[in-house]
Amino acid sequence: LEASKEWKENGNKPCAMFKCEIGERVASKGIDKVAYNIEKVIEFLDKEDSLKKINPMLLEIRVLETHASYRINYMQYKGIWPVDNREFVSVSAKERDGDKMYIATTACNFDVPATKGVVRGEVFVGGYIIEKIDDNTTQVTYVSDADLKGSIPGMVKNTLSAKQGEIASKIGPAMLKDKY
Repeated sequence: LEASKEWKENGNKPCAMFKCEIGERVASKGIDKVAYNIEKVIEFLDKEDSLKKINPMLLEIRVLETHASYRINYMQYKGIWPVDNREFVSVSAKERDGDKMYIATTACNFDVPATKGVVRGEVFVGGYIIEKIDDNTTQVTYVSDADLKGSIPGMVKNTLSAKQGEIASKIGPAMLKDKY
């Protein structure tokens, strides 16, 4: 998905943002530079609480299981009226390749009962590509492609897509606030 030629510009404020229509879904991508070294950015993103700081739509995140190379997460996101909240159960893994770190998430079949009144969505792919630019600058690319399930008006899908792309721009300010 990251290398797809189908990405279309979706704004440049507060960061470079793109969207890619995949059938009924709208994937999103945001790219921003963060004035911190790559190790600090990785450390920040490795904490579950950090994800709530950079995504105001995230209401709850729980690690259900941790393994040596991956973890199983439960996440619930606030819906935009008239859409109900969405929840996702996914597996998340990290892989380092020199000056790049990949943090990827996808759906899994972990047995978690659905929450009443919340729609269970499916993550096809989501995560971060964290790339060292120099000793004090890191480029963060955030990509999200999920099936939110249920009936969602096109305007709401486009709004959610734009909001997801902004996540890349929220990392630097959240790290500054946390005094990294």
